[in-house]
Amino acid sequence: MDTFLRLAEREHAALTAMDQTAGDGDFGDNLCGALRLVVARVPAGAEPRTELAVAATCFLDEVGGTSGPLIGLLLQEMAAAPTLAQGLTDGIAAIQRVGEAKLGDRTMLDSLIPARDHLAAHPDDVAGAAAAAERAAESTKDLRARAGRASYVGDRALGTPDAGATGMALFLAALAEAGAR
Repeated sequence: MDTFLRLAEREHAALTAMDQTAGDGDFGDNLCGALRLVVARVPAGAEPRTELAVAATCFLDEVGGTSGPLIGLLLQEMAAAPTLAQGLTDGIAAIQRVGEAKLGDRTMLDSLIPARDHLAAHPDDVAGAAAAAERAAESTKDLRARAGRASYVGDRALGTPDAGATGMALFLAALAEAGAR
């Protein structure tokens, strides 16, 4: 989670600008604040599953905004799953149950689903999944939002990537970087 925090802090201004275009502008603050809390609460030397479980609790219980609980659901499912691919599959299903969004709606799912699909085809290629998520997040700039807060602003968000999709691409980049060690 410390790698995810470092990446999120590096991209804080960009995430905030994206969310100011399509939402209420708090995504960067909420993400970084939650991750600081997570890093402070994860026990030293914790296993990845423990990190994910602590992160899930923080996002579910203490993060405002719409995306906090959705990210919490993802992390909760990932902590319980035997593999990263299964965790993404279960997390995506949980997000869809609650948020009712799907691929192409300009949400965090637009980066998570391509990453999951990449891992389904290449189970050990976390870096490839992260790259797929990054490409997909960038492509959300061409999507008209059909779900989430961005759906209220119409075409105003066109040309700017979705903050949630970008944040989840950063999460997958963090997983790839941490796994490369």
